[in-house]
Amino acid sequence: MHTGEKMNKQAETAKLHEKYSENTIDKARDYIDRVVNCIKIGESLHGKVQGTHLYKTEIDLLTLDGDCSCPIGSNCKHVVALYLNYKKGKFEDAEDFIKSLNKMNNSQLKELILSKLQDNPDWIIKHNLRKNSDSKVFFKSFRKNISSSKIEEAEAILPDLSFSQLLELYDYVDKNYESLTDKIYESDEYNDNNEHWEDEEYDAGLGDLIDKLKDLIIGKSLKSKKVDEVIKREKLREEIIDGAESFKDFKAKIKKSFLKREYLQFLLALKNPPIHEIKEVVDNSNKEVLYDFIDKKTSLIKKIAEDKKYTSLIFSVYAREKDFSGIINNFRYFDDALKEDYALHHKLKEVIDLFIKNNFKDEEIARKLLAEDADYTKKQIGYLASQIMDFDFIGKSFDKDEIETHAELLRRMSQIDKQRTLSFIKNKKELLGRHWSDIIPLFNFLKEVYSKEEIEEYIYENKDFFRTSSHLKKHLKEECQIFISQKEGGLTVEIK
Repeated sequence: MHTGEKMNKQAETAKLHEKYSENTIDKARDYIDRVVNCIKIGESLHGKVQGTHLYKTEIDLLTLDGDCSCPIGSNCKHVVALYLNYKKGKFEDAEDFIKSLNKMNNSQLKELILSKLQDNPDWIIKHNLRKNSDSKVFFKSFRKNISSSKIEEAEAILPDLSFSQLLELYDYVDKNYESLTDKIYESDEYNDNNEHWEDEEYDAGLGDLIDKLKDLIIGKSLKSKKVDEVIKREKLREEIIDGAESFKDFKAKIKKSFLKREYLQFLLALKNPPIHEIKEVVDNSNKEVLYDFIDKKTSLIKKIAEDKKYTSLIFSVYAREKDFSGIINNFRYFDDALKEDYALHHKLKEVIDLFIKNNFKDEEIARKLLAEDADYTKKQIGYLASQIMDFDFIGKSFDKDEIETHAELLRRMSQIDKQRTLSFIKNKKELLGRHWSDIIPLFNFLKEVYSKEEIEEYIYENKDFFRTSSHLKKHLKEECQIFISQKEGGLTVEIK
C-alpha cells in the first residue's frame, strides 16, 4: 500500500471513531456478514442489514451520518456494519446504471418501471393505499375490522401519519395487542388461510407493525424535539437506551422519568459515559446492569467496581482482561461472580488456557472449574483432572454424552485406580446402545489403558449388543483395529 493510500485509510478509520463509539463499532463487526444488497449511489451507501428484522440502512460517505429503519433510527450499529462491509469491497456501484438512466427518454424510463411492476406489486398497492386512505376513516376501520389486510394498509400509510397519529396508533395496538390478535384468529380471512393454523405465533404482522411504529416514532421524536412523549412510555425506553447517544441532549428529562436502573443503563450506553454520575447512580439494587457492559467497556466497569468495592465484579473484570495474578488473588470470589455474571461461564475456557500457559496448579481451583464444565476441550479437561486425586469426584463429573472429551476423565481415574475405573465403565451400561461415534472414543481409551484380554472380556459380557450392531463392528475395525465377527452363533474377537 502506498503512503498516500495508507494515510487516507488511517484518516477514514479515525473519522469513523470520531463519529461512533467503540462499543457501536465493535457491535457492528458482528453484523458485517449480515449486510445484503449494498449499493453505492454517488456519495451514499444503501443496503439492508439483518438484525431482529431486516433493516433498511443508508450512510453518507462524506459525513458518515446514517439512517436506519431499526428502533435507533440513525447512526446505529447497522449503519456502521454497512460502512465496514463497503470498506471490504463488498458493494455494487450504481454509477454506470445511473449513466444509462440519464440517457433514457421518458418513454424508456416508463417502460423500465412498467417492466418491474409485475415483480413488485406492492408498489401499486402501497401507492393506492397512500393515495386513497383517509387517516380518520382508517383509524375507525382499523379498530372495528382488524385483519391482516388492515395491518398491511397501516404499514403502507405510516410514513404519511403525523407524530401524534403514530403515537395514537402505537398506544392502541400496544394496549390491545392480545385482543387484536384474538380477533385476527377469529376472522374469516385468517380461518380461510389454513397454513397458519399450526403457527401459534402468527399475528398477521401485528408485531412487525409495532416495530415499524417504534422506528418512526423514535426518529420523528428526535427531529421534532418531542422526546417527552417517548420518554413517558415505558415500553419505548429500551429504544432510548439503545440509541442513548442520539438522546444525550435530553439526559436531564430522562433522569427525571426513568427508573434508577434504566437511567444507569442509559448512562452506560453513552459514547463517553460520565463516570462520576454513574458512581452516584449505581448501588446494590442495580449493579447487575454493570455486567451487561463489562465486555465492551471493561476499563470503565473496572474503575466503578474498584471504587464501589464490588469484589465479584472485580473478579469478572480480571477474567475479561486475562489478568492471571488478578484471577488467582481473587479466586475466593469465583462462586459469587458466577451467580452474578451469567456470561462468566463462557469465559472459563480462557481462564483455564491462562492457567495452562502459566503452569498453575491448584486442586481446589481445578475442582471448581471442572464442576462447571463449560464445553471444555480435551486438553483443558485433562489439565484440570490431572490435579485432582478424588476418584469419586471425577466420576461424578463424567458425562457419557461428552465422551469425546470426557474420556480424559476416565484416563485420570485409571491413573488413580485402574481396576476400579474398569468396573466404573462396566457398571455404566448406558455407554453402549448408542451411536457408534459415541462408542469409538471409549474403545480408543480402553486400548490405551487395558490389556487385550480385559477388552475382550468387556465385549463378551455385552455380546448381544455387539452381535446386532453391524455399523459399530465396521468402525471398530476401521478406527480401533478391533475385529468382531460371528461364527456358528458365537462371537469372535481379535484385537491388534
